Amino acid sequence: MPEPEEIREALKARAAHHFGRPVEIDGLEPLLGGASRELWAFVAVVDGRRQELVLRRDPEGVEDPAARRRELDALTAAHRHGVPVPEPLWLHGDGTGLVMARVAGETIPRRLLRDERYAGARARLTEQLAAAAAALHAVPLDEVASVEAPAGPPAEAAIVGLEAELDRIGEPHPALELGLRWLRSHLPEPRSPCLLHGDFRLGNLMVDEEGLVAALDWELVHAGDPLEDLGWLCIRSWRFGNDDHPVAGVGSREALLRAYATATGRDATAEELRFWEVAGNVRWGVLCMVQAQLHLSGAQRSLERAAIGRRTCEPEWDLLAMIG
Repeated sequence: MPEPEEIREALKARAAHHFGRPVEIDGLEPLLGGASRELWAFVAVVDGRRQELVLRRDPEGVEDPAARRRELDALTAAHRHGVPVPEPLWLHGDGTGLVMARVAGETIPRRLLRDERYAGARARLTEQLAAAAAALHAVPLDEVASVEAPAGPPAEAAIVGLEAELDRIGEPHPALELGLRWLRSHLPEPRSPCLLHGDFRLGNLMVDEEGLVAALDWELVHAGDPLEDLGWLCIRSWRFGNDDHPVAGVGSREALLRAYATATGRDATAEELRFWEVAGNVRWGVLCMVQAQLHLSGAQRSLERAAIGRRTCEPEWDLLAMIG
């Protein structure tokens, strides 16, 4: 990890370019959270006015400037169309970081699901998440040039991508392979591809006492079937123990589908949502393996990545329960 002073000087130079005048950088400090990216909070002092900002940057060894460009492009379009997101400002340094406005609230699922202060937020969150997803899915794809639409039907493209990643890793996982076979035999009617968050779930949501503040962590943004975001939101891993409430530990699938249909004017079926919840479990299993590979290969030694790698069995169990 680079030294804070090195980051400070780089931020100072890039901020001066962005604002077109000298900028002082104050209060630079690392933040907790973000399993795959470094987080730094700082204040940019411009003409005496203090702006609270956040830098999200790739760790050394896993830099991906193209992904950061996609993230910036998607955030810019989403912010322009009123999706609740932090305001994106600029790419940092060599393009491996992204600076955005800092938003206030809570992200820790345990607190959001259990603290009394968030009881009102929990009651509103399902409807708010449906509305936020609907707003995101309405963003014209042609405004996000760096995000490509899948070549074929979105569901088939998602399955092909998961099969390819599982083959690349090269480990035998019969449960995931069975899940992929089930998905191929239960393909939903194709929907037009749209912009997807890609990791839309509790833990990546900033929430306050009134409810949703912003959707964070857009590194997995891509184009696909709109129900993919909703199915991912429902998998058991993102309920954090509140298994009686499938939607982010706070709501029901039926309420989510009703709210999404109200926001979009288009119905979504329980069968479609089930397909994408199964797909989400397969995807989470594969992503757990990817995290383990990064640690085991030496690309980025990380206790957190190693621990995530051991969780593959959880979505395997869940998808078997869903298709059994």
